[in-house]
Amino acid sequence: MILLAVLFLCFISSYSASVKGHTTGLSLNNDRLYKLTYSTEVLLDRGKGKLQDSVGYRISSNVDVVLLWRNPDGDDDQLIQITMKDVNVENVNQQRGEKSIFKGKNPPKIIRKENLEALQRPVLLHLIHGKVKVILGSTSFSPTSNFFFLL
Repeated sequence: MILLAVLFLCFISSYSASVKGHTTGLSLNNDRLYKLTYSTEVLLDRGKGKLQDSVGYRISSNVDVVLLWRNPDGDDDQLIQITMKDVNVENVNQQRGEKSIFKGKNPPKIIRKENLEALQRPVLLHLIHGKVKVILGSTSFSPTSNFFFLL
């Protein structure tokens, strides 16, 4: 669950705008699917040695972003849906070769099937002036499903 929170915070931080005065938020079109690719590395022993000798993992994913609703009053108030797809987890240090715990394993075996499924569930973000105000998630997504707060 921590991994899920870290990934969404990385994604959210890339879209949050904080400017003094008037802020203009993310400008998405209603009839368009935006496909993005994200990657992040988690180094577990960064302070102990050289970067090339670090221990950790790299997680990458394709992300689909869709604008679901925009305030018709033009108040820069919108609801977007984010869905992660093709999640991949790999060793950050490719030099480990045969010693790698990631060798021959796919993402469900590395981060468990339940965690992978949680990462790939749609998440809704309520943005006002480019800042995330609410994050909503669900165990089953449909237009009539009940959402719960993640933050």
